[in-house]
Amino acid sequence: MSGNSSRLVKNRKKFLEKVNKALEGRYKWWLLLALPAWVYAAFIAVQYAVGLLATFLNSIGVPLSSLNVVIFNTALSFIVYILTLLVVILVPLYVMKRKTTLRLLGVDDWPTFLEILISPLAYVAYFLVTSVLVAIAVALFSLDMTQTQTLPFNQMMLGTQWQFLLAFITMVVLAPIAEELLFRGYLYGKLRKSFSIWLSVLVTSAAFGLAHLWAGTDKPLQWSVAVDTFSLSLVMCAAREYTGAVWVPMMVHIIKNGIAFYLLFINPDVIRQINALLPLM
Repeated sequence: MSGNSSRLVKNRKKFLEKVNKALEGRYKWWLLLALPAWVYAAFIAVQYAVGLLATFLNSIGVPLSSLNVVIFNTALSFIVYILTLLVVILVPLYVMKRKTTLRLLGVDDWPTFLEILISPLAYVAYFLVTSVLVAIAVALFSLDMTQTQTLPFNQMMLGTQWQFLLAFITMVVLAPIAEELLFRGYLYGKLRKSFSIWLSVLVTSAAFGLAHLWAGTDKPLQWSVAVDTFSLSLVMCAAREYTGAVWVPMMVHIIKNGIAFYLLFINPDVIRQINALLPLM
């Protein structure tokens, strides 16, 4: 009898272990949707909350509307990015006791000389990957690749050096750092704990591309921007995996946005000259 009882206990234990593993696996697969949705939902929620706060402050007489639009947009971007990072990291910590470490974010050490050296090479890789994917997207779906990304600034706003400086800080420094911490840091780091490299790369890149697709209720979907940012994320996820940190993705993102800032705001004639040459090619 004792032998039968011990056998029953062992069998029951094995059965429960199998059930737990099955449930754990099923739960992990939900992360493929839950984690990207959480990052995006946090960003949208923070945007709405900050917008409502600004509206309320205006209604009680705080003269936010009298602020220079460049200062206002810079401050708004800074607040939204910082609060989104705090919400994404701290809410799971206090609600579900799920800690996000510096190592998971990819910022547990300073950038190395090698990471600085390979960043321009990674940018070249991004350019090549984007060229291929854009060609495929145009051939298969006839996408309009002349679409431009909706930005918080335009040339009409930037009349002085300090306005150019604030716009530069927002677009070339703040946005790349915050977006890399959110996507190649938090999202990719969390996914990589449970899934393969390729699945983590594809989900992170799809989420990053989709995050740039919608530009507003009165504007068309930015498919060209989505393809471009998806391509960018493929390369930056590979860099994150290879180096174990987000420094290369940050530097590549800064290079990309820096070039875009120069072409859009410093020397826009270059774009016009390229567009004029395209029909001749």
